Amino acid sequence: MKISLPLTLLAAPIAASVFATTAQATIVLGNGQVINLATLMSMEDRRVEIGDKVFNFESYTSAYFPSATVSLIGFISDSTNQYGLHNVGFDLTGGFGDSNPGSDQVHEANLQYSVAVQDSYYRQGVRLHDAALLFNGDAEGPGSYARVDETIIDLDTNTLLGNMFVFNNSTTKLQDHLDFGTTGYRAFEVNKDLKFLAATADGISSCSFVRQEFSQVPTPGALALLGVSALVGARRRRA
Repeated sequence: MKISLPLTLLAAPIAASVFATTAQATIVLGNGQVINLATLMSMEDRRVEIGDKVFNFESYTSAYFPSATVSLIGFISDSTNQYGLHNVGFDLTGGFGDSNPGSDQVHEANLQYSVAVQDSYYRQGVRLHDAALLFNGDAEGPGSYARVDETIIDLDTNTLLGNMFVFNNSTTKLQDHLDFGTTGYRAFEVNKDLKFLAATADGISSCSFVRQEFSQVPTPGALALLGVSALVGARRRRA
């Protein structure tokens, strides 16, 4: 997967507007549209549609970062892959970090959710293909770190598919990626854990932006149809 946002822009995530529509208790977010996480988690149905994906947000827990201070922003890539399919996901934005440097307390937040291909797209042969994680974590001082750990499970078989890690400490890794092969999947269960520690009184550990991004491929039976669609889109873009 090609990460859609250059790392030089991570400190300034895209501006967002209030979410546009709701339908049958489902929040629909377009690219750059936002909902406050506390508002979302207070709903009986925590279902969000972004592009051709459905996200169900199951839980958010943190003793340090109240959900009212966190925003969820829809993300749909401007470009498409060779099949005419966009990357889809969301951004978490907020003032994450260690607000009490030197206390030896890890400031943490956990988000549990599922992502699935919408039924209408799944019937056309669209499948989840890979996942990407990136953030703008910053850490300074001996022992300080900012990191996000993530586990991805096949929701239909409860099979572990892999783990992703991004971090900034004595070394830096601001993006990670998992490729699940050409077969693809219908849905994932995702556990995302954010951790921050400023180990000394003058240390720093912070982050304002975490992106989750998924791409998709067609099944072999759907390849011809989606290939024609991609070619038509390419001709229109060149016109």
